[in-house]
Amino acid sequence: MNWSTDSNNGCRHGLSRRSGFSLVELVFTSSISLVLILVLFEALLFCRRSAAHMRCRLAADTYAFDVAWDVFNRQTRWFDNNADNPTNFPATWTQIQAARAAAFAGISTNDIQCFLSVRPNGTPITSWEIMTDVRWRQPNGGWVQLPQPYRLERHCVNRNYFRNAP
Repeated sequence: MNWSTDSNNGCRHGLSRRSGFSLVELVFTSSISLVLILVLFEALLFCRRSAAHMRCRLAADTYAFDVAWDVFNRQTRWFDNNADNPTNFPATWTQIQAARAAAFAGISTNDIQCFLSVRPNGTPITSWEIMTDVRWRQPNGGWVQLPQPYRLERHCVNRNYFRNAP
């Protein structure tokens, strides 16, 4: 066995030294890199969609809360004049104001609706149940609404008592 390195280009046992990577190695590593980048891209898209949904849900929650408290804080006289009969104050879905739709990212005001219901309880009327909910359209065309509507009970007294309805 000859251990000298000067006759074989610096390699022992007659093997030639390779320089660089083969084409198969480069294709393999680039395909693994591409798969990792695609997985990362999908994860970022999922996070972006989740953040947009959370933003819309928080905006809807805030709007429903504001509408419920706005109606709750009205004077008893308003309830006597406007909400003494369910036919006088029908429960309907209505579009929200354009100024309040800015918090809903990328959704037009036609695709955001608020539900408001004021129903009298008891004979004679002893209280009113105020219920609000918000729904908005998703990009796929389906509707999303709050998991639970706001329900407040406004008693027929001069002071505003708050009790969360069951």
